[in-house]
Amino acid sequence: MNALISNGDLSQSEYLVLRNIWLSNNGMSSYGIQGYIKAADLSDILELSRPSITRILNDLERRGLIARNIDSKDRRSIKIELTKAGIEAIEKANRRILSIAERLIVALGDSDTDKLIELINKLTDIYKVILESNGGRSDE
Repeated sequence: MNALISNGDLSQSEYLVLRNIWLSNNGMSSYGIQGYIKAADLSDILELSRPSITRILNDLERRGLIARNIDSKDRRSIKIELTKAGIEAIEKANRRILSIAERLIVALGDSDTDKLIELINKLTDIYKVILESNGGRSDE
């Protein structure tokens, strides 16, 4: 998947972190408060260790893709938000992924695409059962 994302501008982990920040900044995440997300939330969502999330965030911040600011309402909280460059990076990666997905669907054809969707839905249902049996975590 790394090769699919933005011609190598972002790793898979970086893409997933940016995507979840974008979702939260736009009010589309069940995590986050008032349009922003915390590092601990990203760790929970992506099932990555907190040190791994910190390393990714440090790199994204160094590259100017995110900004971390103290919340003026709660000085204990750090707001993680996308910068203009971060928004451009996630939009570029999303366009690339969508373009490749569209080409895959055309290559598969309608019948095989329908079969693929059916299998993905079945896998999703099975995964949900596994999560429920493990208390919401995919690991044991």
